[in-house]
Amino acid sequence: MFKKAKLRVLLAGIGFLERHSLLVRFCLRPLSRTPLLSRRLMVLFKAFLGHTAFEMHYVDRERGRIGIGGVEEILFGSKVIEQMHRVLEKRLPEKEKNEALYELGYNLCRWEVCTALESGQWAPRVLVPLIRNSTIVDDVRSDPLLARFFLEVMGEVSRLITDEGGWGHLEFEVKSQPLRVFLTNSQEAAWLGPSQRPVCHLYAGIVAGYTSAISGEELRACEVECRAMGAERCVFEIDR
Repeated sequence: MFKKAKLRVLLAGIGFLERHSLLVRFCLRPLSRTPLLSRRLMVLFKAFLGHTAFEMHYVDRERGRIGIGGVEEILFGSKVIEQMHRVLEKRLPEKEKNEALYELGYNLCRWEVCTALESGQWAPRVLVPLIRNSTIVDDVRSDPLLARFFLEVMGEVSRLITDEGGWGHLEFEVKSQPLRVFLTNSQEAAWLGPSQRPVCHLYAGIVAGYTSAISGEELRACEVECRAMGAERCVFEIDR
């Protein structure tokens, strides 16, 4: 019951912000940018107020570092995606190359999500169990309230990490079995198409790492439709 109550309060707050966009735009968002509040507000709170990832990044010029919410990052050109494939395919058989890219994406994204949630700068620790728990994959299918909360939070997180990180746009279909993730404007597909087979092996690993970090269990992502093959968007199926 306590969990349900927290979800209802959180969703009511999210709904209030969505219904009062002018209040957010002209009052709450400018207020949240003041030095006193900006240092104290957590990443997800700022995200729901409409802050962009670039507004929230910190830059340490002395150390040559950039990051967001305690997660250090490196910015690079999208050509790196194509070069990862080209360099590895010269040195590895295709199956091993694809597995290496998948593992790279998985490890990197799982580290990033776990670091973000454990840093204490993305969401209050009391809310982390609602976002990250071992039954989340099954719960979102059976609990409409939790499913709505999951989609709201993952929508903002993916906006910051993928949309505004230049990777493309993610959408989740939590009621399907297996769970499905849709990717529009994949960088891998853009650089490597046209192709007779799916090419988004790095991104499949990223999707698997993303969802595995949230659920705390090993999940596998398989690309079943790919933009490089002519599909409207890339589709990944996720299961245990």
